[in-house]
Amino acid sequence: MEPIGIAYDGGMELRHLRYFSAVADTLHFGRAARRIHVSQPTLSQQIRQLEEELGSPLFERARGGVRLTQAGELFRTYASRALEDVDAGRVAVSALRGLTTGALRVGYPPSMRGVVVPALAAVLRRHPGLALSAEEAVVRRLERRLSDGKLDVGLGYAPARSPDLDAEPVFDSRLALFVAKGHPLAGAESVALRQLKDEPFALLSPGLRVRARVDVWFDAMRFTPNITLESNAVATVLAIVRAGLAITVLPEPRLADAERLVVKRLAPAPRSELAALLWRKGAPRTPAAELFAAEVRERAKEVGA
Repeated sequence: MEPIGIAYDGGMELRHLRYFSAVADTLHFGRAARRIHVSQPTLSQQIRQLEEELGSPLFERARGGVRLTQAGELFRTYASRALEDVDAGRVAVSALRGLTTGALRVGYPPSMRGVVVPALAAVLRRHPGLALSAEEAVVRRLERRLSDGKLDVGLGYAPARSPDLDAEPVFDSRLALFVAKGHPLAGAESVALRQLKDEPFALLSPGLRVRARVDVWFDAMRFTPNITLESNAVATVLAIVRAGLAITVLPEPRLADAERLVVKRLAPAPRSELAALLWRKGAPRTPAAELFAAEVRERAKEVGA
């Protein structure tokens, strides 16, 4: 059987579908009229117009109310689908409008700044009206704030430690060596650990996830670094390296260019981890957060290249 066509120009209108749906749901003209806040005569008139448009009765009288005819049952399927599509369209347009005045709350670890900052800049260029909050912190704190609903989206690692979060892997997070531009190793293609035995190291503090990764690799290679500085702030570590006072090992998502440092591959290569977009399970994703995530995915392709 061919679907019943729905035309809104000069004939059937959206209100006809809403009125029909109300009567089909309640099977009573009086209750339907009260639900949609119109008089019963107005509702009856609109249903008659709809039946004339379709050329078939949609309701027949029954004890205490009405019941759907065969045509009414058939039409109800298409009317419900049309109303759902209209409502979905209204939500989509409202969401798009929200990008002009909405908010975006993002959390990320400092080691992923090289991916996050360009993604945020791209979002703001397209939607300068967004109120942006960018929080840089350790992954453990970011996961907690995301679970509490205080962030819209975060970056961390897969799998997430919190059971309240979904992790969407986006790129391999590789450990690399960072040195100042004038450092003797700056021109090397790759660096072996034996070349670093006399070098001073600036490392993140014990207990942080990145430091744990670095220590596991050092232990596996039976290497004991000469540590001159430990800090829980990536910015502090990088400042010491930039000054030529130490070298460091950190994840490398295009961070070197932003920090005016030179990054070198390590040999043998340390085991990588999956960097991931983090989402709170079951929570609606805002259009701004989805847009940011799309920008991160695009830049993740460059990181993995």
